[in-house]
Amino acid sequence: MAVLTPQKTQNESRILSEALVPKGTHIAVCIEVEDQFGVERFKYGSETEKELVDLTIFYFGIKKGPDMYVIRSKGFKLSLHEKSALFQFLKGWNNEVPKPGFDTLSMVGHPAQISIEHGMSNKGRTYANISSISPIMEGLEKMVPKAKEFAKLLKPLEKKASVMAPIQNVEEDQDEIPF
Repeated sequence: MAVLTPQKTQNESRILSEALVPKGTHIAVCIEVEDQFGVERFKYGSETEKELVDLTIFYFGIKKGPDMYVIRSKGFKLSLHEKSALFQFLKGWNNEVPKPGFDTLSMVGHPAQISIEHGMSNKGRTYANISSISPIMEGLEKMVPKAKEFAKLLKPLEKKASVMAPIQNVEEDQDEIPF
């Protein structure tokens, strides 16, 4: 007998806007970086074997006239191996190789020139993908939107429970230092 359980969606969208980002090349700003730990997915090149990985996702804001859009990157495995997708993405974005110890959170507020392509899901829904990323061209710095302008278009990250338990049984009237 099979026991059916509800399917959990790990990539539930935090983007509040339903607007589809237009195709083409856009000037964008990184508005947030989200890390997901212990995500189960198929191993690279396998359709049967799964692994637990840690992922990072970049959210970008794009402003076209009065319209504002938010798009997220795919989830990148946290790896700085030269053949990893995250390494290639950051190298293209910064025009330089990321150094060991690189903090992805440092990219918030960083501008980018991104190209958007549209795809079609199996259910017939059109979606936007980031097909390439690069630094913005010189002279376009004034066109980069401010990251804080997009706050209302993105759900805040849920706060995870702290792994540290609160200190209990501490006497408040202890005056002495025990050493």
